[in-house]
Amino acid sequence: MKRLSMWLAAAMLASLAGCASGPATRPKVSYKVSAQENFAKGMKAFQDGDYLEAIEFFTFVKTKFSFDSRAAEAELMIANCEFARERYLEAAEAYTNFIKMHPRHPRVPFATFRVGMCFYHRIPSDWWLFPPAYELDTEETERAVRELQRHLALYPNDESVSKAKQALRECMVRLAQRTRFVMNFNQKRNRHRGALWRAEELLQRFADLGFDEEAMFVKGRSLLELGEAARARETFLALVERYPDGAFASQARRWLEKIPSAGTVQTPAAPPAAARGSSQTPAATEAQPIPAPEPAPESTGGAPDEAKPASSDPFPPAAGEPAPASPDAAPSPETGS
Repeated sequence: MKRLSMWLAAAMLASLAGCASGPATRPKVSYKVSAQENFAKGMKAFQDGDYLEAIEFFTFVKTKFSFDSRAAEAELMIANCEFARERYLEAAEAYTNFIKMHPRHPRVPFATFRVGMCFYHRIPSDWWLFPPAYELDTEETERAVRELQRHLALYPNDESVSKAKQALRECMVRLAQRTRFVMNFNQKRNRHRGALWRAEELLQRFADLGFDEEAMFVKGRSLLELGEAARARETFLALVERYPDGAFASQARRWLEKIPSAGTVQTPAAPPAAARGSSQTPAATEAQPIPAPEPAPESTGGAPDEAKPASSDPFPPAAGEPAPASPDAAPSPETGS
């Protein structure tokens, strides 16, 4: 930890030194007379990568020629400059203001797409010094999902649809990874209700993203632990039918051998004490509970085993994340992905 702090301090000093070595002030911009000339100067600066100078020209057009047709375009270009500078919060605000001020402008679909991409680019990325990104806060990911879904719903035929769908899928996979992490965390600590909720969330909200088979297996195991053997059997049967050669199929088959159709295992009862002077007679068999399940395969992303705490989900949904559906509710396909 001490070494990490030293590395971070060195990086901060290097960045500050780089900032100090830059020019103290920028040369003043020489504005032109007309809106067309100033807009052209701003576009030239934008194409040259001088985004600060471009912002000055576009701001001049926006304020001094507010009734000119190029004023709205200048406002959009200010947002593009902030996006190019990777100042995504400022860019998102600028695009949002453009949409509000010019709702009928033909570039509104592009602006709504860029709002979603601003939050997409703010999603934490994996870096070896830090925990996996899916273990971090998912607020930016949830916001990106909402904005991209909104763009696709409003403009399904826009030219940016394919890029928006790809970015949306990446966001949904990131959220599904976190849900899987919490599911396995709960299962390893015998928090079976919390594990069941997260398995249902994977199957409903994040269906067809590569986590269905594992979620079905954990769902079956959790149902067994919660005493719902009939539903567990149905889940294992569905898993084997859908993934006959999957990674969890053989384990699901072994569990099915232990769960008869009635959901209980029939075992002989202990004979009663023999009456004086009479022979023993075997007692009728009675239903016994399912034997304790074997440990689940080690899954990546979970934490090591600890003492058995209360059965609850220690990871409440993040801001904007919908609460997982009740395990008794019928799964419904995710429409956003």
